[in-house]
Parts: sequence; structure tokens; C-alpha cells
Amino acid sequence: MSTSNSSDAGFTGLEAAIVLIAFVVVASVFAYVVLTAGILFSEESRSTVHQGIREAGSGLTVTGAIYGFSNTPGMIDSVIVPVGLTAGGEPIDITTVSVRFIGSTHSEIVAQNVPLIDVFPGHRRWSVQERVNSDSDFLLEAGEQYILNISPEVRTDCKPYRSFAVEIKPAGMAALRVERTVPGSINRLTRLE
Repeated sequence: MSTSNSSDAGFTGLEAAIVLIAFVVVASVFAYVVLTAGILFSEESRSTVHQGIREAGSGLTVTGAIYGFSNTPGMIDSVIVPVGLTAGGEPIDITTVSVRFIGSTHSEIVAQNVPLIDVFPGHRRWSVQERVNSDSDFLLEAGEQYILNISPEVRTDCKPYRSFAVEIKPAGMAALRVERTVPGSINRLTRLE
């Protein structure tokens, strides 16, 4: 004789289906929450990366060969650096740019020449020697090129086989660093590699 109590009976097919549907609904809601959070986090990460790249990049790039100009035998008197905007860069007010000359034994800030447009700035001064494809303002824009003439005061690192760096820093952006070595033979206009 078998006495079966309803509380001892196993799941019926209907009860199993209800439990399965409940698990599927809970899993769906959980997956939706996780995916939404992931997408939002991904968007924030992408905007943070783009902002970091914008802030880390100097906005300036060297647009041609760099030369040394010499009036003194055996020494470079000034460094000529052509600059332009990086691809997609925002315009830069050239009057807000600072320049630093860094040698192996010293570092100096090179002041802006007055007037800013000058072929030969004084010692420890920099100027815009020439503007290429430019309008009359001091805003470096896409397609324009400014040729900077940088004349440090201390020129011990401007002799043959010595190395130096020039940092050109637009306001609010990272500096463009240009490193060069003076060749063994110096002419009036010497290409620096």
C-alpha cells in the first residue's frame, strides 16, 4: 500500500517551467544591467582617452628641415625650426608660445623677440623669421607654417659634435621637443640632423 503525500511529490512539468522562466527573466535583467553599465563605462573611457590625447599632444609638429645659422666660426648662433599644426590640431596663438633651449650643461628660457616678426632676433630671443601660407594674424592655423629663429644666449652646446634640444610649448599644451646634434663642419647655414 502506497500512501503518497502531496508535499513529497516532485516538481511537475508546470512548476519546472515556471522556475525556468523565472531564472531566464532574472538572468536577462542582470545581463541588461551589466551590458548597460559596460557601454556607459566604455563611452566615458573613450572620451577620457580622447581628452588625454588632446592634452598630451603639443599641437605642433616640425614641418621641414632644421638648420643652424652661423655668424661665428665653429659655432651655431641660432636654430631655425619650421613648425605647423598637427593633423586635426586646433589653432595656436603664436604669441603665447614659450621656448626653452636645453644643452648638456645648461638650460635657458629664450624670450620672445619684440617685434615678433624678425629675421635675426637678439641673443636669448626667438622670433618668427617667416610665415608661409599665412594671413596677417599671429594665429597658426591648418595649412600655415611659421619658421622660428631661436637664438640662445649660452652657445656652448652649439659647437661641433655637441647635442642640444629645443622645447617649443604652446600655452595649455605639451611641449614639442626637438633634439639635434651639430655636425663636425659648420657653414653659414648648416642642416642639423
